[in-house]
Amino acid sequence: MEMTPRLLQFGSNHREGISWILSAGWPKRVVMAVGSQQRLLLMGQLLARPEWLRAAVTTEAEALASVVRHRPDLLICSDRLESGSIVSCIRSALQEVPELRVIMVMSQREQPPELWAIEPLIDAMVLEHDLGGKEVPLRDAFIALARGRRYRSPSLRASRSPEPLPLQQQKPAGLRLSPREAEVWELICKGLQDRQIAEALGVSHETARSYVKAVRRKLGGGSRLALAFSRRGV
Repeated sequence: MEMTPRLLQFGSNHREGISWILSAGWPKRVVMAVGSQQRLLLMGQLLARPEWLRAAVTTEAEALASVVRHRPDLLICSDRLESGSIVSCIRSALQEVPELRVIMVMSQREQPPELWAIEPLIDAMVLEHDLGGKEVPLRDAFIALARGRRYRSPSLRASRSPEPLPLQQQKPAGLRLSPREAEVWELICKGLQDRQIAEALGVSHETARSYVKAVRRKLGGGSRLALAFSRRGV
């Protein structure tokens, strides 16, 4: 069910903790995909801001349509959707927007194997059980992502990864450079800027920028010079 208009009416009572992220200009476009309408509204109060939110939906089909339409920076989702699969939703969303960041709020630690199989694709995982603890996992998840790191809330962190590692060390081989991204990397290594890359590939400036962002993220998020020096290692 499409609930974006209702969610935009809510004001967040938890804005201060991530105000500095706003000043840095991230994120600019957010899609929320949560299976329960009630949970979607509650999560929206905590996480979404009118200037961020592009869509708030409850199904896989709506989520993917929103990703295609809005090309978001961030997907905030739950572990279950009203219809469809969150696993295939995340896979398809990342194929459409490779630089997309993903925050998942999980109802329980025990999850089917197919969800844990895509764990490396999920940048931040927050267990609902941890929301009332001493830490502030939703705020900490935003801060970690803004710094280019992964995040797991306390219960998940204790049972799995003890420390959040850089994103480039966690993404699976399946997210290595695509053939087009490899072309972009070659052009970056030759010293071309985004507009020149767009002309060389015959694509728009915005499309070229998206490819460059994806390459930088997959190869470590460093400068263009650092990407050129990393060429031998990939």
